[in-house]
Formats: sequence, structure tokens, C-alpha cells
Amino acid sequence: MSEQQYNLETKTDYLNRKMFLDPAGPVTIQRFEEVKYNKLANFEQTQRGFFWVPEEINLSKDKSDFKDASEAVKHIFTSNLLRQTALDSLQGRAPVQIFSPVCGIPELEALVSVWSFFETNIHSRSYSHIIRNIYNVPKEVFNTIHDTKEIIDMASSVGKYYNRLHIVNCKKELGIEVSEKEHLKAIWLALHASYALEAFRFMVSFATSLAMVENKLFIGNGNIIALILQDELLHKDWTAWILNQLIKEDSRFIDIKAECEAEVYAMYMDVIREEKEWADYLFKKGPVIGLNANILKDFVDYTAVGALKEIGIKYLNPAPKTTPIPWFNKHSDPSKKQTALQESESVNYIIGVMSDDLNYDELPNI
Repeated sequence: MSEQQYNLETKTDYLNRKMFLDPAGPVTIQRFEEVKYNKLANFEQTQRGFFWVPEEINLSKDKSDFKDASEAVKHIFTSNLLRQTALDSLQGRAPVQIFSPVCGIPELEALVSVWSFFETNIHSRSYSHIIRNIYNVPKEVFNTIHDTKEIIDMASSVGKYYNRLHIVNCKKELGIEVSEKEHLKAIWLALHASYALEAFRFMVSFATSLAMVENKLFIGNGNIIALILQDELLHKDWTAWILNQLIKEDSRFIDIKAECEAEVYAMYMDVIREEKEWADYLFKKGPVIGLNANILKDFVDYTAVGALKEIGIKYLNPAPKTTPIPWFNKHSDPSKKQTALQESESVNYIIGVMSDDLNYDELPNI
């Protein structure tokens, strides 16, 4: 496989290739004069249009907010940053490492590349930017990630499916026999693991971070989280589209879907359960900022209904009919933001500098 990856002699018709694991081998020439899937090209172009850099967001007020915060708020704020760092560390390397070797068309390979770029070079750097500007000894904060079982376990429940595909890819490259069915199954499960991460893994953490903004706290952090949320929802959308399109266009995945149905549903139930456990962990020092663990658990159930419906799965557990956190939508709706941060008045951005003179009285309370 690795020899094919860098062999430019093989001619191929990219308009008639499979999205993943095409029999002709991986992508060779990256050409975009016409593409098989305009939807994938549009996703990639939209993501590039969202480009922003965290260093341009001022966190000076956040530092004073943290200094004055209660122990309960400090616990929530720090725990969320550590968990988000861990998850984006995983998601930053996974797409390009595990999906690129099996991409069959250039527009998908380009999408996977920009996906990893945003997770690593923008999202992970954002969390480092926040921690570096708020904590006196940042490395002591980072060092606690590996000691927090709740974070490591949650990352592992998704990471095991990434590892499975990575191992299969490596076997194929080393010339070890791997059945097509085994390879396709590993791709299918890794895509669902990625969707689980994008659709569920950040929602409780993001909701608590944005709730602080609703209470006029940590505005800079909230601006960053809102931008990351916009990216993650786009990643969720394109992963859902890929999963649905594979069933429509590639008959090889029809049997794989049926065979993996129980395992996929169990994966999502594990992720949902762990999100609810994370809500308990966040609020173990008490309810704050107008939220509590029960509201967040209801929010997880409410989110699950729509997210699973997008990929043709019915959520069987009880769930609220309306969102228990109505103000969340204004932070997650890209239509209410400018595409580029440089033009975004909603985060008070002016010529590359975040100002400190936001009118906090205009922000609604919850």
C-alpha cells in the first residue's frame, strides 16, 4: 500500500472511484478541476473559511475572573480545559493518520487534512493559549491530565476504534494479509467513533463554558469555545454525510453496517453514559452558574435524539422534547456569526485585537 501511496505512474478516473479503500489504491494525483463529491469539497472550503487564531483573543479579564472564582467554578473550568485538550489531541492526529491512507478521492483526502489541521493547530493550541494566560504554572496544569482517570477512560473508549484501523492499515502496508471486509469494518467503526466524539464528547464541557459567558464570566474563553464549537459542528455534519453516503454509493458497506449495528449502538450508549458521568464529575463540588448535573444529563439525551437521527439511528432512551439549555443555540448557530473571526463583531474583534470593553450588562443571564 505504501508503494502505491507515492507512485504517481498509476492513472485513474477519480470520478468513478470509491470514497474509501478503492480497488485501484490510494489517491496519487491531488487534482480538483472537477470532483466526484461537491459536498465534500464544499465542506473543506467552508472549514478553510472559518480560519481563526486563538492568540488574537484577549484573556486578561478571564485571568482575573479565575482568581476571584469559587473552588467549584475553578474545578469546572480547569477540568473542561484538560478534557478538551486530551480529546483534541486524539482527534488532531486521528483523521490524517488513520483515514488518509484509505482515502480514494482527492476531495476526501483534502478534507481529512484540513480536519486534522484545525484540531491540532487551532483547537489544541487554543486550550494551550487559555491555560498559558490564566494559570501561573501552566505545565503543572497539563501534567494532571494523565492523572485524571475520568479523562483518560473517556478518550480510550473512542481511541480503541482509531487504534484498530491504524493497526489494520499498518498490516496492509507491511504486506500482511488483511481481508477487505476486516478493513472496511475498521473504517466503519472508526468513522462512528469520530462521529461520537464530534457529536457528543464536547457538548457538556462546551455548555458549562458557555454558561459562564451567560453569567458574564470568562468571556475570552467563551469566545474561543464558541469558535471551536462552530468547527466541531461542521465536523459532525461532514462525518454524518460520509456515513450516510457510504451506504448509498458503496454496496460493500451495507453488510458491514448490518453486522456492526449492535456494536455501533453500544458505542454511542457508552459515550452518552460517560458524558453524563462527566456532568457528575464537573459538579461534584456543587451546582454553580445556573446549571447542575441533571440539566446537563437532560441536554445529553436531547442532543442524542437529533445527532443519532442524522445517521439513521433511533435513540431508545427517554429524552426531553425541547432543549433544556435554550441559550446554547445562539452560540452554536453559524448563521449568527461572521465566517471569519476578523469580521466577527459578535466577539468584539477589531483589526486583530480583542478589546476588553465588552458591555457585560448586555449579556443575558440564565
